Amino acid sequence: MRRGLRSYCVFLGIRLGLVLGLLPLGAIPAGGQVTVRAASPNRGIPFFPMYVARDMGFFRNEGLLVEEVVMGLDVAISGVLAGELGYVTGTGSATRAAVTGVPVKVVMFTFDKIIFTLHVLPTIKSIADLRGKRVAVNRPVTTDAVFARAALERGGVDPATVTLSSMVATSTRFAALKSGAVEAAVLTPPFDALAMKEGYRILAKASDVLDMPWSGLATSAKRLAEKSGEVKAMIRALLQTLQFIRLNRERSIALIRKEFSLDEVLASHVYDQMIPALSADGTASAGAIENDLALARRSLKIAKPIEASQVVDFSLLSEARRALSRRP
Repeated sequence: MRRGLRSYCVFLGIRLGLVLGLLPLGAIPAGGQVTVRAASPNRGIPFFPMYVARDMGFFRNEGLLVEEVVMGLDVAISGVLAGELGYVTGTGSATRAAVTGVPVKVVMFTFDKIIFTLHVLPTIKSIADLRGKRVAVNRPVTTDAVFARAALERGGVDPATVTLSSMVATSTRFAALKSGAVEAAVLTPPFDALAMKEGYRILAKASDVLDMPWSGLATSAKRLAEKSGEVKAMIRALLQTLQFIRLNRERSIALIRKEFSLDEVLASHVYDQMIPALSADGTASAGAIENDLALARRSLKIAKPIEASQVVDFSLLSEARRALSRRP
């Protein structure tokens, strides 16, 4: 009996393996939800739409269970290519990968403007004073570092004369500024308000220096081709989220308070800074995308022109918008 039972269990295991092997990666039987993994470099304001989509049920309503993963986006891009991750939300990193020929595409933007600010110690009076000093950024290849270099160049300072200190969390960069470990730091809300309150003034704003998108959704060309339905579901969920944030100030502020443990005043500040930077329809202007490409090429020392179509594919975004417009 034991031998027969053991043989039967092995048989069932083989049958189950065959059945699971026939299911697409990340899919579950009809009537349930598809589980996908999306990576962000940290838990911050640029990725707030993902948190709203989760908490307000927009992902769930589209048949998705989205697992949020925090990791460096260079590693995350490799995960997307390997199929271990479905998406990355840091579109700047996806753009830099795509211009080198990596088969990834940005499929939508959630923020089409950047709201970084460069804060400095009281002893720093101008951009010129940062020559030979230290500036805290996420990492040298991330969009905040691109902004820091652009602000330095605009102020007549060669970025090579400034040390960019890598500190992934915005809270860590703010703490480094307060301790004097760095002379300047790139911050996002609400840390911009906290910094100003404590006397660390703004020396440059990204909105004055860079016209380029900030965050959104990117995936592999393979996933676009093989799982277009899933990609459109992700896009639909985030489009509904963008509309919800714009139309529901108080509920959005409550979600900001919950997600980032902020008081009412700071959460309201974050919301007010966020709204002008949110994409209205999931796109960004052609000029902003071209600027993003140009900066990526420059940072990677790529001389040849890069077509936007190598980096951005809005075809499924257009389909998702049409589908939503037909809903009652």
